[in-house]
Amino acid sequence: MPSKRGKKSKFKKVLIPVLKWASAIIPVCAFIYILYYYKQLDFLKPKEQVKTETKVLASGDSLQVGMGGSEELAAQIHVTNNEWHQVGGLAIHNVLIENTSSTPVKSVEVEFKYLNDVQAVVTSKVITIKTPVPAKKTAKVAGLSVGYVNNSVVGCDVKVLSARM
Repeated sequence: MPSKRGKKSKFKKVLIPVLKWASAIIPVCAFIYILYYYKQLDFLKPKEQVKTETKVLASGDSLQVGMGGSEELAAQIHVTNNEWHQVGGLAIHNVLIENTSSTPVKSVEVEFKYLNDVQAVVTSKVITIKTPVPAKKTAKVAGLSVGYVNNSVVGCDVKVLSARM
């Protein structure tokens, strides 16, 4: 009579590798199914492009009229001297603002563009300076803090964006 021991050993030799492979594959398949079920595989789909559309409601808009006068006035206001240094990562400016127009200015909106060593713009900040500048005069603003700038900044360009009477 043949022994049952040979049949059991053959069964174990086949069953153990099958169980090893199944224990490795089943959790991976379950994980992928859970991602699919909860719709977490969105990173595989191409992202939709954002489409924007701008409509001009009326050419006589009050915002455009106000900005037109502000831009004309800003063209007559110049930053003649801009000295700056960093204190703990903050940019501190001493600015000399010259008003060549015939009207006094209450506030000036100035854009500071910080440049790195290859003259590329690192960051840009817009600050409203609320120092009045009389007509045909200059005003000095000392200790103007613009905010945090990167340590790689070596230069600064200044541009007057708008002015208010």
